[in-house]
Amino acid sequence: SIPGWILDTILIEQREWGVRLHRCISISPAITMSGYRTLHRIQPPEHYGSSPPTPIWRVRFSPCRSSSSPSQSANEPATTRTSPSSLRLLAAGASSIIRCYSLAERTEKDANTNDILDASAMSVEREDCLVSKEYYNVVERDDGGGAVRSRATLGYAALDIARNYCGADPSAGSEVVAASQLGGRVCVWFRLDPLLAEKGTTVADDAATITAGDGSGRAKYVQPHAEFTVNSATGTTLAIRPPTLGNYYSKKETDILVALGCANGAVVLCKTGLLAARPGGENAASSGAVVGDSASASVECITILSKSTPGEIVATIGGGHACVMSLAFHPTSPNSFATGRKDGTVDIYSSADDGGYLSFRRMHRLVHSSFPIRALAFSRPDGALLFAGDDDGKLYSYDASCNNEKTHMSAPVKLVACALTAHKGWVMNLIPFPDGRRVATCGSDRSVRVWDCGMGLASSTPVHSFEGAHDGLVWGVDCGSVVGASSGGIGGVRTVGDRVKLISCGNDGGMQIFSCGE
Repeated sequence: SIPGWILDTILIEQREWGVRLHRCISISPAITMSGYRTLHRIQPPEHYGSSPPTPIWRVRFSPCRSSSSPSQSANEPATTRTSPSSLRLLAAGASSIIRCYSLAERTEKDANTNDILDASAMSVEREDCLVSKEYYNVVERDDGGGAVRSRATLGYAALDIARNYCGADPSAGSEVVAASQLGGRVCVWFRLDPLLAEKGTTVADDAATITAGDGSGRAKYVQPHAEFTVNSATGTTLAIRPPTLGNYYSKKETDILVALGCANGAVVLCKTGLLAARPGGENAASSGAVVGDSASASVECITILSKSTPGEIVATIGGGHACVMSLAFHPTSPNSFATGRKDGTVDIYSSADDGGYLSFRRMHRLVHSSFPIRALAFSRPDGALLFAGDDDGKLYSYDASCNNEKTHMSAPVKLVACALTAHKGWVMNLIPFPDGRRVATCGSDRSVRVWDCGMGLASSTPVHSFEGAHDGLVWGVDCGSVVGASSGGIGGVRTVGDRVKLISCGNDGGMQIFSCGE
């Protein structure tokens, strides 16, 4: 007999809707399974066959709800019906297409069995394809019921998603997606809240769509609502200024803003041409603003485009320094953000509302690293910690909690911990967990690791490590949670029954989905 743990590794490949699922199961007859395990592998459809894989550089879970009601058949067994809430997932890389997926868990599984990782426990479906106007024209011209012609592209090196909402509902609001190509070409898409769409709300000046492809491979291609070029931007660093913050930078401006990093060390803040949600009555239909609260139910058509020129520069911050490699906005302090630079420095900038004009200045410079900072993020939900990962494999944690009650980050920011060997190579990306206690990182050593924000960093000991997650560099990582029907979630409110999901993407063109602590 074999003492201790019994390891049974199972590989499942399923080609349905172009999704490939891989599963590894660790089974113990006496002990409950670990909360950290690999669930699924998603492989975009064009990666099948003999063609080389197309790298995926960024993957993001949407902060918005994916649907207003369960997508299920009346004849479908209760044990396989999807949960009433699912996650939207977007993936961008060397392809000219940003692919959208819907990820949901199936409910009423027997919690006492070891069948949690059965393929029926999770549903992954393809949704829209977001493309540039140029690529959309190619699809429209080439499609005759057959496959869409492939073409050379720079791909999308940076991707960000924001929830355009200022109310109290944690899952309401429409989705704003921004992505940039090398050279500073930026595309912005607006995706209406499914609940509003169900109530009959429409979008004025909505983007054109076309369905193309062949057979089951047909997909809906959506062109951007705004597209512009910032010549000074590298295209590798982009972040949306969170419109969920009620204290917007100026009452005179209504646009959603996007920040882009430049090779000369500057950060360019520019308008997207899309209206930001405002609290209270400012979102009335007569004002032409985006409606993002409960009053939306009475509005039949909303306006999403502002009168601004997309790409209009609002501010240029911090020029004359090393190239910007990473960028992160503070989740609660309006007009505060951090930049990670090629020389290893981390700069924190803030601006107060000065009569409707932006006036950014550097509040802090952190100089603990001398290697490029590719990974940078504030902890959620309050931004009490700032995490930075460099090309020497180190992960830094800074205490920024003294700034939580301030409109600008003038209070001290101090180094509290450093994992000296977070990765054996570059730290490519990181994402803090919504619980505020953990952070996940990915690196050039092909691993994805989860860290405790306290002693785990100081001792360089991760909570869990997914080794060999990808064949090659692991470019991006993100996390989100799925609310199951049995979790007690009401109206999308997060509860203890939520199941935290971690996803990574890499050079092998695949995406790995992990379970974390359920």
